[in-house]
Amino acid sequence: MKQEYSVKNDTKDAFKLYLSKTKSQVESELAKLVLKLSKLNLHPQIEYAILSEGKRLRPLLAILSAESVGGNRNKVMSLALAFELVHTATLVHDDIIDQDEMRRGKLAVYKKWSVNDAILTGDALIALAVNLASRYGETILKTVANSALELCDGELMDLRFSSKMMTEESYFKRIREKSASLFRASTYCGALAGGGIPSEVHALSTFGENFGIAYQLRDDLLDLTLEGNIALKDIESGRLTLPLIRLYATGSSEERKQMENKLQTLMNGNNTMNDETAESILQNIRQSGSLHYCEKKIDEHLRQAVASISMLKDTEYKAYLVEMTRALSLK
Repeated sequence: MKQEYSVKNDTKDAFKLYLSKTKSQVESELAKLVLKLSKLNLHPQIEYAILSEGKRLRPLLAILSAESVGGNRNKVMSLALAFELVHTATLVHDDIIDQDEMRRGKLAVYKKWSVNDAILTGDALIALAVNLASRYGETILKTVANSALELCDGELMDLRFSSKMMTEESYFKRIREKSASLFRASTYCGALAGGGIPSEVHALSTFGENFGIAYQLRDDLLDLTLEGNIALKDIESGRLTLPLIRLYATGSSEERKQMENKLQTLMNGNNTMNDETAESILQNIRQSGSLHYCEKKIDEHLRQAVASISMLKDTEYKAYLVEMTRALSLK
């Protein structure tokens, strides 16, 4: 990590403690919420989905944003939980769409119960999120709803392979909607509920969007640098990640045509050719410099995230936000 992201060692230690305690508090509050739902027929499925292991990044960012503008975490906890519920709902539904059988080391909800159960569980989680967010007024409620709508739209774009979508502009539009929208809403609403002034709320909203973009870029990059099934599965599913798009952009017209044909073969589900075709694309990505290009884009968005909060008061919470970006950096 470069110096711009660095913080003092004692701040790093304090951040680790802050992160651990805050995550524990979020999980404790989630458990209390689940307990209140014990009379629902969907209670076992909701409990299974919510209490599975997770990073809890979105509620953490909502709380941290509130505290960075002088807010009280206890007053924004329900709002923070709402973002975790929306995120969990998308994971439950995504597993059905992607036909992923495992989630966080456990069977996906649809595999443990059924597709119908999983769809209803995701719907219930969104309803719960709306209920929690409604306590914070119309602006925040609309923001939560709009972020979920953007997320759905971005997910649909991600599912529709087309050579016309193999541009950076299209890619960043998709991840702003699919991934960054919920991060942006978390920091925006956290700051607003925490009593931030307009300039602070805007700064933290910008931070959340750039953090979310960097997070998705990093996720895509790590998948492609892994050996084995994960990297191949991403390509075989036709997911147009930035390294793949960069490879396409820098290729000759003939190379582009070959790549389009290979991706179309994968999307058509020719299982006898899938692994070989995906592996050839993966090797081209690794040899082309596309991964390094993606690393530079991650660094660029992390820099923008840090720069966006420069106007915040210098508190430990601002330092923790910087440390959040440092944790994402690959340097």
